[in-house]
Amino acid sequence: MGDASLPDAAPEPYLRSTDPEIMPWWLTWPEVDPARHPFDRASAPDVVRSLAPAASVPTRPPGRSGQDDVYQWGQRVGTRWADEMSVALVRHYGRWASGWRWGVGEADVGGGPVHAWCCPADSMGSPEQTLAVVTEALVEWRGWLEELVERFDRFLPLVTDDRADVALDAWERAVAHLVTVVVDRTCADGGWEHHCRQVLGWFLTLAGVPAERHASLVEHAIGGRFHSFMPPPDRLIREVAERFAAEVDRHAR
Repeated sequence: MGDASLPDAAPEPYLRSTDPEIMPWWLTWPEVDPARHPFDRASAPDVVRSLAPAASVPTRPPGRSGQDDVYQWGQRVGTRWADEMSVALVRHYGRWASGWRWGVGEADVGGGPVHAWCCPADSMGSPEQTLAVVTEALVEWRGWLEELVERFDRFLPLVTDDRADVALDAWERAVAHLVTVVVDRTCADGGWEHHCRQVLGWFLTLAGVPAERHASLVEHAIGGRFHSFMPPPDRLIREVAERFAAEVDRHAR
């Protein structure tokens, strides 16, 4: 009898996938290198609309994103659809495309460099609006990867010289520049330091440093020094760059 008077239990929220195939946290440089993965911006809107999830885009309910019914819809309906779209994009373009929803700060896949997408409650609307945002986010993510190529190329190949100070200076300038760029792009918001580590790892790959050494080199330089929601001062960026360069040089000699 008591059970009959109880309200229906709220459905469990859908938990965002952590499948590495559609989450960008573990992407390696070969998986994102624009030179290996062609992309035509002009055709991107048509490609997005042609994918299976585009035929069943859920419409976001009206109201503010923080409103309970909108938030719950985002958790239970929108996130499931975003995962399905991620799967479709990765199958079409390759693993690099998983970064389309790596939003700045506390997005559904947070700590990233993408400003066009935050989360379903904030970024979805009508089906047509949602597909336009997905396309914009995908193009923005690709643009970031292409920008990184240009920035990497400013320092590669790294200067090699028998004098330690010359080699150290080259590494220090490269690392300080890349950290500063990531801070700016991610707004040093929640989780930004993880993408910073990733970008430095990508640079190490292109510099010819063996992959098995990346984690220890980055940890030696950054470990405990960068924090969410805290843009590092120039002094700290220089310190990290110096530690990074010294550790690379120590292993190279």
